[in-house]
Amino acid sequence: MQGETKERWLELCARAAIEQDPKRLMELIEEINELLEAKEQRLQHKQAQRVHAQ
Repeated sequence: MQGETKERWLELCARAAIEQDPKRLMELIEEINELLEAKEQRLQHKQAQRVHAQ
């Protein structure tokens, strides 16, 4: 992950690990999931570019 996004992801995971409020925990998990989905899309895009470049 890129600098700021990686830091945000790590911060969210640390907060989720200690969160006691189920509603807030779900919000943190949803944001973590969004960041991971964006990462997956970037990786798939990079992989597609490599395949086309060959």
